Amino acid sequence: MSPRKAVLIFPAGMPDALAFRDRAQALGQRVIGASSVEGDPARGQYETWEELPYVSDPQFDGALAALMRRHDIGAVHAPHFIVWSHLSERLADIAPGATLSGAERPQDFERAYQALRARMAADTPPIFQPAFPGKPPLSLLEKAGLIRLMNTIPGMCAEEKALAVIEVMRHAPAGDVVEIGSWWGRSAAVFAWLAGRYEVGKVLCVDPWISEALAQGDTLVDKASAGLDTEEALRMFEINLAPLAGGRLNYVRARSEEAAARYRPGLVVRTEAFGETRYQGSIAVLHIDGNHAEAQAALDARVWTPHVAPGGWIIFDDYEWAFGDGPRKVADAFVQRNAASIAAMFQAGPTLFLQLRDAVDN
Repeated sequence: MSPRKAVLIFPAGMPDALAFRDRAQALGQRVIGASSVEGDPARGQYETWEELPYVSDPQFDGALAALMRRHDIGAVHAPHFIVWSHLSERLADIAPGATLSGAERPQDFERAYQALRARMAADTPPIFQPAFPGKPPLSLLEKAGLIRLMNTIPGMCAEEKALAVIEVMRHAPAGDVVEIGSWWGRSAAVFAWLAGRYEVGKVLCVDPWISEALAQGDTLVDKASAGLDTEEALRMFEINLAPLAGGRLNYVRARSEEAAARYRPGLVVRTEAFGETRYQGSIAVLHIDGNHAEAQAALDARVWTPHVAPGGWIIFDDYEWAFGDGPRKVADAFVQRNAASIAAMFQAGPTLFLQLRDAVDN
């Protein structure tokens, strides 16, 4: 499409329409919004707005052709499947040369779910000798549903890691699940659901959500992180976890070492988003996924691992990391110091999982 030509979004009030509008405007395109709904509240979201008959109206094709000529429109984005289906057949006659994009078809969703079920059915759990027998595994539907839920939340937690977390949680003792570094809450959602499913305990998320904590010593990572909106990241975390919290999850907005200094039996955390949550002060699963600079990762391990209960798990995220070896060095040093206290250990993707037989000092 020529840069001078505009893009039409119709119907313009759907969530995908508004997301497409933002992407198009970011690329400098002229955007026209249109709807068939009288008084559509999305009208105020567009600088230029038009009304069209319903796609079922015999006058629709002519009205659309006139609108496209009037605004010199070279592309149409139709997020509604029925509208897209009609235009896929008629747009070449209505506006020769115009391109069409749109929503996924029902068949696309069906194929995605079929592929998800197939992946979950083919999943092979990691092989390890747990410290004690595990609870019954999730059903195929539960596993697929949890991964589908996770995939609705942006973030870096991959399916391979999440599937390993499922096994960890069903072999975990009772206690708190503590996550260092939560950002948008993708992995926290997995922990929250599993902690309830397996009656492990409450989930405590620790993240400062401040710009100063994002620098990790790698030029590319630090440059990409510099413009991130930490306040919005916290709001997104709250939205993503609100349906799952239910008194079972809360967060401390602080640096890892500051939160560790507060952590003890009977700790009560209060936030406006999730209310009041009381913690045991003994960790069943510790997920270390904060700042990956070696010094900070070492500090996270030093202040939190002594709280892990016998039979508890420590997860060193990004043990293999493309932008540095801080997590690997910290994890390897921990294993070397505490080899006699480690009951099981395995790697899933870039993440290292280990289960303690005994409590450790650091």
